[in-house]
Amino acid sequence: MVRLWTLAIATLMTLGACTTGDGSYGRKRQKKDSSLSREYAERITIDFTDSGFLRARVYSPQMMAVKDPKEPYMLLPKGLKVDFIDTRGQIESYMTAEWGVSYKNKKRIVVRRNVEILNIKGETLNTEELIWNQETGKIRSDKFVTIKTPDQIITGDGMVSNESFTDWEILNVKGTINRPYDSTSRSRTLVPGRGRY
Repeated sequence: MVRLWTLAIATLMTLGACTTGDGSYGRKRQKKDSSLSREYAERITIDFTDSGFLRARVYSPQMMAVKDPKEPYMLLPKGLKVDFIDTRGQIESYMTAEWGVSYKNKKRIVVRRNVEILNIKGETLNTEELIWNQETGKIRSDKFVTIKTPDQIITGDGMVSNESFTDWEILNVKGTINRPYDSTSRSRTLVPGRGRY
């Protein structure tokens, strides 16, 4: 899924317009830096399809594409939300963060500050930084993490997961708390556009 997101980002960096939150097209505000070419867009929504299926939808209030000849990147300084969608058109996970950056050449995406992922199983990850490695197809964090399942709360340092956060492992578990059954603990579900910018 992250590969899809990065392809959408790479496409956005090369286009002169992007889709806005209301589905219309908005032109970038052109601002030039003396040393680097920077382009801005506001209220972006990116839909990405694969084989006729919608696979990912990215929302962000602001984007800045920096065309650095050595390391081009796209910065999302005001946060982002990503819905990851399966071939049946159902959301299988979503991620929110207050800051993000995509490095085109490194094939790596970094998100920071109040990062949260919720998957179809009702499992929630909270941490301060996640790194997606597209070459390995893994999500990784070296920071303190909390994962809440319907039955447990698990904390630790570092984690690794697949791209849809359905197969994860905390690398250094610090503590596990069993949760008593509570109907509200199982009620959180994936909602299209939930928390969108």
